[in-house]
Amino acid sequence: MRERRPTTSGRSGEQRKRIDVGYFARTEGEGGIHAVISDHKLESFALDIWEPPRFFEGFLVGRFYYEAPELTSRVCGICPVSHHETATKAVEKAIGLKVDENTTKMRRLIAWTQIVASHIIHLYMLALPDYVGYDGLIEMLPDFPDEVQRFLRMKTAVNAITDAIGGRALHTMSSIVGGFTRPTSKKRLKKLAEELKKVKDDAAETVRLFGRLPTPQFEIESTYVSLLGDGDYPVNAGMLGSSDGLRISENDYRQHFREWQVPTANTKYTGLDGKNPVRVGAISRVNLNYDLLSPDAKSIAQEIGYSVPTRNPIHNNLAQAIEIVGGIDGCLELIDEVDPESIGVARHEVKAGEGGGITEAPRGSLYHWYRVNGEGIIEAADIVTPTAHNAFNLEKDLRELLVEIAEREVDEITLECEKLVRAYDPCFSCSVHIVKT
Repeated sequence: MRERRPTTSGRSGEQRKRIDVGYFARTEGEGGIHAVISDHKLESFALDIWEPPRFFEGFLVGRFYYEAPELTSRVCGICPVSHHETATKAVEKAIGLKVDENTTKMRRLIAWTQIVASHIIHLYMLALPDYVGYDGLIEMLPDFPDEVQRFLRMKTAVNAITDAIGGRALHTMSSIVGGFTRPTSKKRLKKLAEELKKVKDDAAETVRLFGRLPTPQFEIESTYVSLLGDGDYPVNAGMLGSSDGLRISENDYRQHFREWQVPTANTKYTGLDGKNPVRVGAISRVNLNYDLLSPDAKSIAQEIGYSVPTRNPIHNNLAQAIEIVGGIDGCLELIDEVDPESIGVARHEVKAGEGGGITEAPRGSLYHWYRVNGEGIIEAADIVTPTAHNAFNLEKDLRELLVEIAEREVDEITLECEKLVRAYDPCFSCSVHIVKT
């Protein structure tokens, strides 16, 4: 439960404020913050991510390569498709398997549905209550029926496409290493596209809604990281780039990014070229790939006065709303292009190797790496989630925010910190794979 303690006075008139959030409500997983502000300075701070470890990287060892996608999709109940498709990409690279362009497009389509669906959940169920003074979406229902219905319409339309392609709206079954076992029909996709078109106005209204909300004016320098699109907005392919000029292939990821354990968290922290914090997610994708957004997405962004690059971390909410519009357009375009009836499973022979894959999950860049022996057994695994990428940067932002608003009352400081955390859209559950050292 959330615990808030009142302001206390220190010696010689020094003002000390204790900020204690034992549990972040409306986030995926379990975490909190504990800070003491003394005379407008940060005396102590801890980002406490106490979600129990899940040991995925450990129990994948000894399993067959083709089990990795299905197992890792259970890392998260909100973005299972992202883990599934990233694991598939990494495993195929490890065993030397390449799929055809049609399969790649189908995977891009299902990845877009995951991003859009997750953004819809985050914006309406997790973030919006902070700005309208409610504990959650259910409590909002009597006073915000239009917004709740908008949320449901969009989520239903997008989930239907995921279900058609993957066999389920969440933990997909038909997407496997090598392709798809149960391709849907073009007719079915076209019918679902018509339903998706009906919620384009809902998506635009979502951008306008979040554009009207009072956004805290808090700007901070960060290194933004995402895949870089090559003609298409990046979803599951491209070079990995940063706002500082980094340009690498996914094969070189482990040469530039490293993970380490911190005493206050069950998650690993991840840094670039040593221990430099990075920011991933919708805000990074839009900052680095704005020109590749669909015309309608750029138009609505301009309508609300969204400018890039933005340095306000709270603007991740707006970037997600803009990506909902762009994602719907991306899905409609891919439904026109893809030929589902011709998709099958590519024949392949297993050979020893290792490989990593990066995709853009809703919350940011997601990395999977596997080493497979000649018998198809996984010998080593590494998973770096968006929240693991973001944890170090989130701590940095929270520290700076606390100092900037130190003169405010404890309850207001606490709420602003929670707004910042939820704007990151963290998935603490995804990020925890090992025990603290």
